[in-house]
Amino acid sequence: MFTPLNRLTGMLPAFPTPFAANGTVDRAALSAMVERLIDAGASGLVPVGGTGEYTAMSPTARTEVVALTVQAARSRVPVIAGVLSPGFQEALAAGRAFKDAGAAALLLVTPFYATPTQDGLCAYFSAYARALDLPLFLYDIPSRTGVVTQPATIARMVGERTIVGMKACNVDIGHFRQTVELVGNDISILSGDDLLFPLHMSLGGHGGILASSTLLPAYWQRISQLCLAGDLAQALALQRKLMPLLDALFAETNPGPLKMAMALAGFPLGPVALPLQAPSEALVARLRGALAELARQGLPDLARFAA
Repeated sequence: MFTPLNRLTGMLPAFPTPFAANGTVDRAALSAMVERLIDAGASGLVPVGGTGEYTAMSPTARTEVVALTVQAARSRVPVIAGVLSPGFQEALAAGRAFKDAGAAALLLVTPFYATPTQDGLCAYFSAYARALDLPLFLYDIPSRTGVVTQPATIARMVGERTIVGMKACNVDIGHFRQTVELVGNDISILSGDDLLFPLHMSLGGHGGILASSTLLPAYWQRISQLCLAGDLAQALALQRKLMPLLDALFAETNPGPLKMAMALAGFPLGPVALPLQAPSEALVARLRGALAELARQGLPDLARFAA
């Protein structure tokens, strides 16, 4: 059995949904990706979040992805399914379907469009937890939702036993530091920012849910282990080598560049869904150049690219 969900550490890839040319889920590619990520040391798997193009898929397709991920994982690591619906009833329906599909927990985004107060956030998560008996991770990503979950609000959710962890995507370092000080001993605080990951870990984070770890799972696992061992200098040195690639991966909306990089590295996951489009030719050239440099340095994740 895997680690208790409020004690998760290490790397949990947030991975793109593989699509066939006709837009259906590529079941074989998904299973192969799950096997590769677990072999590289992933502590958990996070399907159908933002990187998984949740908002572009039908409810049926989302549930299919979760079920396939659970099947491929074979209980070796927890599957934490992302729920990005803006409203309570739609989010609850998705969560129930994911629970039935075998998800161990849910990564629930803060409600958006109908912008809640801090009391409203607590009420939303509390009601969700009561309605669906499954562990919840708070997904706090103000850049996408326009909603900031204040550290005191997070502490209140923890005190009420509403959440067991969180994906922290607020780029305000003070916010992250205060959150760790309040609840870092009680829940699993996972960085959701590829650029800030070592810094988040140095402040008391426990691991990460990172998009680029799908492409470079072994390399990011190494960075994570260095951080957990307290070797921040070496972790930063390894991350610094990734900066040209990370800059390219997030130059256009995720996961378009990531899917292209995966294809270039020999792990094709198909196209992105509308409204996203394939990266520009200039960005593809940047991705190719960054991958070539990393392959030249011998990253094991890029053995196919180097070949």
